[in-house]
Amino acid sequence: MTASAPRVVTRAGGHLDVLDGVRALAAFAVVGTHVGFQTGRAVDGFFAPFLARLDFGVTLFFLLSGFLLYRPFVEAAMDLRPRPESKAFLLRRFARIFPAYWALLAVTMLVRPWEHPVGFTIQKTTWIDWIEYATLTHIYFGDNPHQALTHIWSLVVEMSFYLALPLIAAVSLKGRRPRRIMRRQTIALAVLFAIGPLWGLVIHQIPTMRDDWLALQWLPGYLDWFALGMILACLPSAASVGAWPRLRKLAEDLATAPGTCWIIAGILFALSMTPVAGPYTLAPATTSQWIAKHLLYGATAFFMLLPLVSPAPAGGRTHPLRAALVDRRVRWLGEISYGVFLFHLVIMFVLVDALNLELFRGGYSTLFPLTVLAAVVAAALSYRLLERPAQNYIRRRTRHGAADIQARDAAPAVAPVTPVAVDSEPAPEALPDPEEQPALPQPPEPTVRWDYQHPVQLGPWVPQQPGAPEPENERTTEPIPHLPPPPQDSVPLDLPSVGVPPVGPPPVGSPPSWPATPPAPRRPAD
Repeated sequence: MTASAPRVVTRAGGHLDVLDGVRALAAFAVVGTHVGFQTGRAVDGFFAPFLARLDFGVTLFFLLSGFLLYRPFVEAAMDLRPRPESKAFLLRRFARIFPAYWALLAVTMLVRPWEHPVGFTIQKTTWIDWIEYATLTHIYFGDNPHQALTHIWSLVVEMSFYLALPLIAAVSLKGRRPRRIMRRQTIALAVLFAIGPLWGLVIHQIPTMRDDWLALQWLPGYLDWFALGMILACLPSAASVGAWPRLRKLAEDLATAPGTCWIIAGILFALSMTPVAGPYTLAPATTSQWIAKHLLYGATAFFMLLPLVSPAPAGGRTHPLRAALVDRRVRWLGEISYGVFLFHLVIMFVLVDALNLELFRGGYSTLFPLTVLAAVVAAALSYRLLERPAQNYIRRRTRHGAADIQARDAAPAVAPVTPVAVDSEPAPEALPDPEEQPALPQPPEPTVRWDYQHPVQLGPWVPQQPGAPEPENERTTEPIPHLPPPPQDSVPLDLPSVGVPPVGPPPVGSPPSWPATPPAPRRPAD
């Protein structure tokens, strides 16, 4: 039986259902590597290389953040619309992260209190430590990481990126000319991509920072991963203005062959499992090993996500991996994946104590399924009682303010306004182009309410097969033509005589008698 044609499954706001499955995959990968280390299966044995490298799930999370959160900023800039409001963006990120995270801290204080055994020692946690954890600043000062909170460093990096993203967008998306904006994007993304490996190289050369390894957990060390996700977010906009032709052609060819992309990703991940990417234990890696692992992880995640975030071409068969990721049960796990990531480590240590399992002494087949089951239950409760109510509350409170900003910045309907390139010198007056038709007055643009978690998807950038139907839930980057509103003091006119098509099909056997709709004004080219 031939499967249905692959397509990007979207919901309201351009939400990509397939990425929910990716979130679930990333969360359970992190669970697998932590259980593997606790039981010793990620340190020694046949599956050690695979289990030790499942911390790759953090890379997936970072690329997803770069892609999803940068999309509304770049699409607004390319469509010459106001950028998302920074205050609303940060409030929604706060509601996404902190309610469930503070619940984790409360649970951890109860089950892993101030003094608890860690291996052959007793770990003590002070009030200062808890305050640093509550404010997500512990990786800048903490020399006493809590055993059940060692994975929270990636959450600090995420929050740092949230704070930096509006500033990055304000600098890199400045201007009113789409092609010039894309040229600025090329420079900005290249700089961000170079910072990550360079940061690791510099930190490894400073003995005081290299020995405690905390600086390797700061945002600069992972800007290249976020930049890869931001590149994926920019590809549709690059297609709309003809930018990045070589990169876009390569991406389009690969996106139409998902199996090829995932084979490349598998090869790169296999290389990361070799000693070239460092040891499997907590022993420090050399400079070359750290950089190699870093680049291999980023490239693996990029090739894995490329065919999932691009509109799939019509025709052909649905790839089994895509079909699995959009399964209803997998998507539900993706929706609660943040809670799975948060609570799994403290749950694992509670189970270790209850089962009396010793460090590096086995028990993976017992500990892993129990940890997954308990983490899913805790995550479902967290999502239902904390995460979703907090996000809905902030979304209701910020929606009105975002709409007001866009309404104030919308072009007035009295007369057409020609966009001006604010980032270039004023052009000298020139004779009007005889081929250019005058712009017609337009009504005000409808207010767009941004959804910062699931932003709007820009139109297709993968070429369709000749004669194939256009994928669903896509929108073109061309503006929709508007007709001028009729004068208020005029009498009703005969619609066919003024260029407005009558309602319904034309009479059978006779060609349509009304003229074509006048073209809409185009945005200025660079």
